[in-house]
Amino acid sequence: MSGPSKENKLITLERIEQAITNLRKGKKKLSISAIAKKAGIERKTIYNRPDLKERCEQAIYLQTEIEKGIEEIVAATTETQKRPSGKRLLENRYEKVKQALQDEKAKNEKLLEVCRKHVIEKALLKSRIEYLENMIQEMREKQVKQI
Repeated sequence: MSGPSKENKLITLERIEQAITNLRKGKKKLSISAIAKKAGIERKTIYNRPDLKERCEQAIYLQTEIEKGIEEIVAATTETQKRPSGKRLLENRYEKVKQALQDEKAKNEKLLEVCRKHVIEKALLKSRIEYLENMIQEMREKQVKQI
């Protein structure tokens, strides 16, 4: 049994996108379960397809960040004591984004190192397989000569 066709994958992705859009319009909290239900697919479909899972997680993350931003704005406007200026709010937001960027860069560096290790490991395994295949071939040739 083969996997879903390219066309089915695109249709599923479109359904996911539409579900995310509809849930956002309805001001509903995004979750993989909610997205899957709205798209009319099973959750396992999302979890089994990294592209769908990543898209859902992006949408959930964006919604969370937007909510945080709204909460910050609401907190800043309802604060009766010394209010930070608009410039200060932007500076704070900039510092948070800058720190998040640095964190993401650190994560990317770690992932890159893991990828490098995997490439090296793959090359080693490939050479080991070639060596073993050669050994098997030699053994077969010896058996043929003995017969």
